[in-house]
Amino acid sequence: MIVNWKEEMTKIDPDIKFRAQGGWLKTVEELDKSVTNGYSLVGDFVKAGDFEEEYSEGLYLDCNKEGTAKKPQTDYRLFRFRDGKVRLLDLVIDAPRSWAQEFWDAVEEEL
Repeated sequence: MIVNWKEEMTKIDPDIKFRAQGGWLKTVEELDKSVTNGYSLVGDFVKAGDFEEEYSEGLYLDCNKEGTAKKPQTDYRLFRFRDGKVRLLDLVIDAPRSWAQEFWDAVEEEL
């Protein structure tokens, strides 16, 4: 289905400063607990921004960087895309180093 990722993110979080300092989006296809960082959420990076793009149904992890260069803030959001709707499952705002592990339970439930 065709989706504008910025529009979807803004609907879910109207206060988001979408990609103010960068960010990315990736699919989450499996969980690898042999590592504890972001590589534990296995998937492919996909294009996302203020444009329309084709997305398949599934789990997506969005990394949005806000703040300033001196005081950055990195936020992660886990989404389920199904039946043409994007649904927020979990989020970590101003993420610590162990941010990926905070998504493990939600990913296991969804996979």
